[in-house]
Amino acid sequence: MLERVSGANAPVTAPLSRGAANPAALDGPAKFTAGPPAVRNLNELWLRCILDVLAGTGVRRAVLCPGGRSSAMVMAVHGDPRFADTLVFADERSAAYAAVGMMKATGEPVLMVTTSGSAVANAVPALTEADECGLPLLLLTCDRPRALRNSGFGQMIDHLGACRAFVRANVDLHDPVADRAALAALRRDVAAVLAEAHGVRPGPVHVNIPLAGRYDATEPHPVPADVLHEAGHAEAPPAPPPREGNNIGALAARLGLRPGMRALVVAGPDCDVPLAWLTEFVRESGLPVLADTGSGLRGSGFEHVLNGHDALALRRAVTREPPELLIRFGLAPVMPVVQDYLEAHPCPTIKVSAARRERDYLHPRFEPLIGPVRAELRELAAALADGDERWRREWQAAASEAAAVRREAVEGLDWGELPAMRELYAHDGFAFLHLGNSMSIRHADLLYDTRSNRQAVYANRGVWGIDGTLSTFLGEARARADAGMLVLGDQAFLHDLPALATAQRITTPACVCVLDNGGGAIFDFLPLARLRGYETAIRNPYAFDTSRMASAFGLWHARASNREELRAALDAACTRAGVTVLEVRVEPSSGVTGMRQVALALRAAVFATSRGVLSS
Repeated sequence: MLERVSGANAPVTAPLSRGAANPAALDGPAKFTAGPPAVRNLNELWLRCILDVLAGTGVRRAVLCPGGRSSAMVMAVHGDPRFADTLVFADERSAAYAAVGMMKATGEPVLMVTTSGSAVANAVPALTEADECGLPLLLLTCDRPRALRNSGFGQMIDHLGACRAFVRANVDLHDPVADRAALAALRRDVAAVLAEAHGVRPGPVHVNIPLAGRYDATEPHPVPADVLHEAGHAEAPPAPPPREGNNIGALAARLGLRPGMRALVVAGPDCDVPLAWLTEFVRESGLPVLADTGSGLRGSGFEHVLNGHDALALRRAVTREPPELLIRFGLAPVMPVVQDYLEAHPCPTIKVSAARRERDYLHPRFEPLIGPVRAELRELAAALADGDERWRREWQAAASEAAAVRREAVEGLDWGELPAMRELYAHDGFAFLHLGNSMSIRHADLLYDTRSNRQAVYANRGVWGIDGTLSTFLGEARARADAGMLVLGDQAFLHDLPALATAQRITTPACVCVLDNGGGAIFDFLPLARLRGYETAIRNPYAFDTSRMASAFGLWHARASNREELRAALDAACTRAGVTVLEVRVEPSSGVTGMRQVALALRAAVFATSRGVLSS
């Protein structure tokens, strides 16, 4: 029935090293070049029909988690040439997050196959990410026959119940039968669920497949020849529902949009429109933009695309002047100073998103712009073009002045967390960057300067902060097949260690930069850091040897403990095939110390301005 659902460390001088494993030989045999293999039993017939529907809707990538119950489906997908990229995982949690990374990198749906029992529950963390980001993850869980449910048989749980809260639709299929009508119904049910992944509110969907056989889904169950013949005649998948367009003219009339008004664009992570369209809107509208690093806009080369922290840091007159219009793209900006500005200056707001959002905690009221096409964004830009030149120039001057103070302060720091992050974000040898949650993304919003060379930037929504960061990056690297860099902390690295097994299968340059700052450094900025027992109970530092971890999985390893070592390691990693685990050593307290020094420098600049030392 289809259900729609709402809702101990080695010396610092350790050389570059690599383990003995051979990643290039780990993907198994080459895929079949002919058509799918012949159907041999009832389960394979059932699964073939499902794969026909999946392939017919354009699904080309899959992450596979083998088990006794999922064996038939894993073999079917892995041997089907219609699936151009299949990746096999030892654990479902890593697999699901890798699927998230593939979807972020390509915008395409990804199939995930799991076996039965708690294996399904391990996919739930990534389902929450896909749910929040509107990503079309197609979860296909393999189950035992319905007759064994609630009978005391092992390795069985309520698959649908485990996932229901985070999928757009689900279906619990019937047990396989050799019947033409049942095959037709099977195709219709699967197609209906898949359609929901790209519906009005895109997101993950779930198909649960009970399979014949008590122990192994490849147990023999003969199929009549006439039913086999009928199975080859699949119906065309249903057409997606027509898109409801946005009336930009009516929107402009309601908000009184006009050229020359004081409008401000705010771009957070996951902007929900293609970067090329967003860049075009920014160019044609000419409006000042407060852009998070996660928006990807800081590589556009436009002078009016600004670091939000810098733009607001010195409290220049323009930043105290209320805008007449805000245009929000993507998630809420990460920097608190930008959030505070939005809350302090309520004004007419247009919120651009892929699906309708009923509420936004930064804006009591807003006008939604749902899934705009390129022409609609061009129309909106035209309505606002030729804006207030003084308004834009003053925003640019405010950001430029603060950026100079901030850069000088960071350059003056001894080696530590901020200088290390500054070097990472200034390196231009990687085609894409993934920002880990907690401190990595916050440091990026402070230290990643606008640049003219494009670099794709990804970040998870971080429903549970650091969960699945390494796996997501590996999914992006697999799908993009170009040079990528991940920046994450030591705790995020430890939290996702099983993903190192999959890192063996990445053959393009991929640098995993692990900032070893002794545990959960983000908590150092909170009042709880002054409580007794904080160091062990909350910050929770571990002693571990990153080089041995990398070597155990056949990965490259490098270590950096100053600017020169870090630059050299990055230069090597961006051209070396395979994954490099780059350990960046800093003093645990250097993050807080560095941020205080930057804050003091900016405060001194504000004071100097108020005394008339700096020009206004």
